[in-house]
Amino acid sequence: MKYLRLTLRVDSALRHPVHQRIGESDEIDRDLLLAGNTATDGWDTLLFYVEGDRGAYRDALEATDRVAEYELTEPSDGGFYAYLKDEGDPLDELMFEAFSRTGLVLVPPVEFFEGGRATLTVLGDPDRLQELLDDLPDGVDATVDRIGEYDERAPLFDPGLTSRQREAVAAAVDAGYYEVPRSGTVADVADRIGCAAGTADEHLRKAERAVMRELVTRGAGGPA
Repeated sequence: MKYLRLTLRVDSALRHPVHQRIGESDEIDRDLLLAGNTATDGWDTLLFYVEGDRGAYRDALEATDRVAEYELTEPSDGGFYAYLKDEGDPLDELMFEAFSRTGLVLVPPVEFFEGGRATLTVLGDPDRLQELLDDLPDGVDATVDRIGEYDERAPLFDPGLTSRQREAVAAAVDAGYYEVPRSGTVADVADRIGCAAGTADEHLRKAERAVMRELVTRGAGGPA
């Protein structure tokens, strides 16, 4: 059973207003689509898991007419669930059609990042997988990150860092911040990525939290 791990990039003019807004904010750390139902009446019912500022996420939902109803759980351990009724658009319909063909299974979650990027896993017949890549709508580009035989028990370690967090961690490694004894400072990281020391420290702390949480979760055999 073949699978693809894909990164999709959606043109800015086609992005959902909520994803566009929170992608430009440092207040949301993770945005995962866990499940969804596309109904025939033009409305989509979606369930997200979000880590970050609950108020900032609510503001993004309130700022668009596309979200008709929503419910947010109380935050717990840094995260909350968002259940919402969303008005579909032509791109949503085309994407649903592309992924709903016989012989394919979309494996949740779908994770959204800044810059209109989303990562997902889809498995099935090799011919159908190729058809999917060929039939993606205009304005949506795909990069195949991994391909092979699907095995849910052995997923690639992926803490879901933002590009800025990855940049900060790479700069920290290069500066010797993680050496023992430490030979680099947060100020060195800040100089390398062009930001204030406080901002660099925040990027590193969020990245370290995500990595440690993913490591412990994987080791415990639980969901990511």
